Amino acid sequence: MDYYLLLLRIVHILGGAFWAGSAFMLVQFVAPAVRLAGPEGAKFMQRLVLGTRFVLVTAATAGLTVLTGLLLYWRASGGLNTDWMSTGTGVMFTIGGLAGIIALFAGSAIGANSRKLANLGASLQGPPSPEQATEISGLQNRLSNLGAVTAILLLVTLIVMASAQNVFF
Repeated sequence: MDYYLLLLRIVHILGGAFWAGSAFMLVQFVAPAVRLAGPEGAKFMQRLVLGTRFVLVTAATAGLTVLTGLLLYWRASGGLNTDWMSTGTGVMFTIGGLAGIIALFAGSAIGANSRKLANLGASLQGPPSPEQATEISGLQNRLSNLGAVTAILLLVTLIVMASAQNVFF
């Protein structure tokens, strides 16, 4: 039994499940509920971002998922053998891997913007000034867009990788 390969696969699959599940839950349920809750929702997000390790754990899990994915890809491809990479499985894993890597970068931008928004909200002593309101709105829009992009990329990654070993051409 190849314990190294088994460990890589377990870490990659469990990490990917946590990362994608977190992204889908935030985009589909948490963010809309926060918007509907108004100022109380903003307080919840401040607490989630600044008061817990959610952002750190999610970022670390995403990074570990990509790292183990790269190691698995290297191993499956025989050191980036183009003959394997041009097979159906190779093409699908390449597409899934690229989507996952791009999702990692989009997710890191989410983390930075979330911290910025949470810190800005925490610093308010009352209603935001017009400049602060504009900045808050811009950050919220950016986060919404980045969240949607990340969730879509992770969905593509999951679908493509789940079906990769059954694609032949």
